[in-house]
Amino acid sequence: MRIVTSLISCLLALAGCDDKPSVTTIHHSSANGVDTLFSKSTLKEGVARFECFASETGQCHYRVYTERCPTPAPGENPAACARTTLEDFVLAPGKTHEIRGLPDGYRECVSQQGVNGCT
Repeated sequence: MRIVTSLISCLLALAGCDDKPSVTTIHHSSANGVDTLFSKSTLKEGVARFECFASETGQCHYRVYTERCPTPAPGENPAACARTTLEDFVLAPGKTHEIRGLPDGYRECVSQQGVNGCT
């Protein structure tokens, strides 16, 4: 029986090693021990999942965008980066939103007041 249990344990351990890589980002701020913003985003297998856990205003405001920054000539100050908004959305605490097919290098901003704060 020990051999069967060991064999099953090894097979389960090997299956666990096949998990696809993911990237998780946590946005968290608090004041006086109270969460003012708590959000998580996870990118796995080409699907970005956004989760709002807490916001002092009752909503997490998201902006997903790409950014292109020109390379300055030697001796010049860097020019402003050009942003292209891919999607704006709002989530209440406990809600999630998924986006498929985002380009590599996309960026995100989340705030409790609105996406105008995403500069």
